[in-house]
Amino acid sequence: MRKSRMLLMVVALVSCLALNVQAVFADQVYHSQHIALTPIGGAPLRTGFVENIHANGPTIYAHEVYVLNGATPNTTYHVALNGYLSSATCSGAPDLVIPAANVLANAAGNGKGQKFFYPSDVAGLNGMTVHIVWTLTKDGATQPAYATGCEIVVLD
Repeated sequence: MRKSRMLLMVVALVSCLALNVQAVFADQVYHSQHIALTPIGGAPLRTGFVENIHANGPTIYAHEVYVLNGATPNTTYHVALNGYLSSATCSGAPDLVIPAANVLANAAGNGKGQKFFYPSDVAGLNGMTVHIVWTLTKDGATQPAYATGCEIVVLD
């Protein structure tokens, strides 16, 4: 009897909470991705990634987070999105290069940066499929130290 009363109370509490929760909708076309960074040309890196979060909201269209662990210490990296509209393999020169953020690696080689994209940043690109490679280039260098693979991003 006591267990059933307790169970009834839990069900009632969960039901009340469920009725008070507002719906939250993420991007229904492009889901957030956790994309690994790969070192290029012997650059040190334990781990690194790009977290590409598409909120697709009226205020924030997307939020990207860039993380390095074990990179070259005390180094500034410039993040760029290299977009390919005509190449599904991200080969050749990108059709657009979008500077995104800087990541400052500390004495241990760890760093984090982020970029918020607003609806006005993607105006005119709605409905397009873009293939993107994220690159991180050391301050003053011409070649990237880290890059992702070729990722498909649908802009809705």
